[in-house]
Amino acid sequence: MSVRLIDFRRLAVYEAGALLVTLLAFPDASDETQGNVQASLCNYALKVRSAIEPDWTILPQPIKPFYAFRSERDCNRDLRTLVRRWRDRMVAGRMGIAFLKEGLPGQVLEFPPTVKRLSINQLAELVLDDTRFTDPHNVETRIWRPSRPVVHLASAIQVYLTLTEAGNPLIGLEMLLLNRAMIESVIQGAAYHETLMAQSRHLRFDPEKLIKIRLA
Repeated sequence: MSVRLIDFRRLAVYEAGALLVTLLAFPDASDETQGNVQASLCNYALKVRSAIEPDWTILPQPIKPFYAFRSERDCNRDLRTLVRRWRDRMVAGRMGIAFLKEGLPGQVLEFPPTVKRLSINQLAELVLDDTRFTDPHNVETRIWRPSRPVVHLASAIQVYLTLTEAGNPLIGLEMLLLNRAMIESVIQGAAYHETLMAQSRHLRFDPEKLIKIRLA
């Protein structure tokens, strides 16, 4: 799988953040769909920044009109399922973290009392309360499987949010759109998580199918 580069010499922070969120939420979508989602996320990011930094809006800004004037109808269409997909990826990220210690030398896997062994089904039961489902099988088929190409990215976001004590996943979404330090940290963390997951004996899918993202 090809490597996607994030180059801050070419992209504004919100463009880089929008690209990351797009890949996270729509990893298997067509280039056209991903492009539309990214454009709508850029529009949303500009609105969020103008709301939290009113003074920013009165200063000259290098903004592409394509983003600023994107119609509300197009934005609503493109982002209709974004919040649900973001929440699903955060659940998958929690599950993915369980596989990381396998790749660390000398680490002993410690499971919660309810988890008898490291398996997707057992982890699905562990995160069941964070989902809209009552059956672990639905967590596996509707959350875990669609998330597998970006589970390393989701786990890196979860680790970042835990370390920064930004526990609200929606806050994480806004941060990932506008915070360069978070974007860089997540990309670096995801690359590291790739190498750890590749050494897992229990992950049971080809790590080469992970979407690879790097800083240029």
